[in-house]
Amino acid sequence: MPLSAVYARFRSRRRGFTAIELLVIFVILLLLLSIFIPFIRKTRETDHRVRCQSNLRAIGQALSKYAKSNGGTYPRVVADAAGTNFPGYFAYTGPYADNPFAGDGRVSANDVTASLFLLIRQGYATPDLFVCPSTGDVPDPLTGPDAKFAPPESRSNFKRARNLSYSYANPFGRAPGYRLDEYRDAVFVLMADRNPGKADQSDVTAPPFDAKALDMARANSTNHRRAGQSVLYADIHVEFRSSPYAGVGGDNIYTALSPTPLPEQPQPNLTANGVLGREFSPAWKFDSYLVPVEGEDRP
Repeated sequence: MPLSAVYARFRSRRRGFTAIELLVIFVILLLLLSIFIPFIRKTRETDHRVRCQSNLRAIGQALSKYAKSNGGTYPRVVADAAGTNFPGYFAYTGPYADNPFAGDGRVSANDVTASLFLLIRQGYATPDLFVCPSTGDVPDPLTGPDAKFAPPESRSNFKRARNLSYSYANPFGRAPGYRLDEYRDAVFVLMADRNPGKADQSDVTAPPFDAKALDMARANSTNHRRAGQSVLYADIHVEFRSSPYAGVGGDNIYTALSPTPLPEQPQPNLTANGVLGREFSPAWKFDSYLVPVEGEDRP
């Protein structure tokens, strides 16, 4: 038989996929995607959490080194010693100031983010450590107002909120016995993923300490899709906690225990929901109040 005839018979036996076969293939592909996409996302988030915890651990080590060089005290800028009874805090003021301690108004007294930036300014940490990989935040570029490189020692604060994915224990509390130093209780919380505040679907003051997971999500950081937050403790260990009630005695780390200072004794209700706002500061000697809050930026 001629070769052309064999080829013609072969072609006549070939046929394309039927509509049913194509539909079956399509369904199989959808099933495979439904299995692998969540798996890939979960794997990616797991990696992000590990890197986030690594960042916080490195910052914790930087805080410890800073404290050992500064009389045991963790970083803080000028405090408002002559202000109101309860001064509260500021954030992101005076990023281009030459001296955060000058008291010239460019960096406000009680600025929590300027306090944390001292770790970068004095060479204990680099800007990339302050960005959680689960967020869309970016490291501070260390530039001046002219957008050109500025040495860390010439800067006094983070430029924008998106340069800082974490919140820091407010060092400006006036409650009796409150002092942010390396002699804190081991389970006192120094830092964690950014405080979600009360914006959008968040409300750190709403869920009680025994709320169910779905309700507790309202008070969890948005850094990790409200599943929880990476938490840095005073003994420099880091844990991922599914609730903000992660401080001393179950303290809500994203709120102040009370709108006014509390006495050292008797011990207050540590599992109280607490209050949130720039006008508040830690209300008890072991009250972790981590700020800034999501959405806060330069004044």
